[in-house]
Amino acid sequence: MIKDLLRSVGIGCLIAGGTLYAISNMPQAEDEDKSWKKGLTETKKELEVVKKELAISQTITLDETPGSDPDAEQVPDLENDKEKQPAAKEIETTAVTKKVTVKPGSNSSDLSSTLERAHIIEDAAKFDVYMKDYGYAGKIQIGTFELSSDMSFKEIAEVLTK
Repeated sequence: MIKDLLRSVGIGCLIAGGTLYAISNMPQAEDEDKSWKKGLTETKKELEVVKKELAISQTITLDETPGSDPDAEQVPDLENDKEKQPAAKEIETTAVTKKVTVKPGSNSSDLSSTLERAHIIEDAAKFDVYMKDYGYAGKIQIGTFELSSDMSFKEIAEVLTK
């Protein structure tokens, strides 16, 4: 009878030890909460960085030159009147002049896309590559600059970096 009792106590101890070992190695809900909180904190930090970058990218603004209306100048006359067709060709070749304000934190790619939207340049990607290839990208100055669509990439870059 004592043998059976000791055997039962031994088996009970083994089962209890195995159960405790299994429970201690299982992922705790607290550990999962900690990992979620850590991920949430990292995501919030990334969100703050993105917000700052967005604010910087929005610092570049366009000011139209007083007295010029580039939209009106660029709309060709679509009438079939032969006398008005040469005027339409003149309108297409008229240079667009705008004032561009560069604020702190502006970078070359933001400035390139702004110039493209302002119809100063035709291809923002090409201008951005030009700025980087010729070392102008890191020299962009803060201020307001008057730029025209008939200026070359070099002329625009030199104005923006002086």
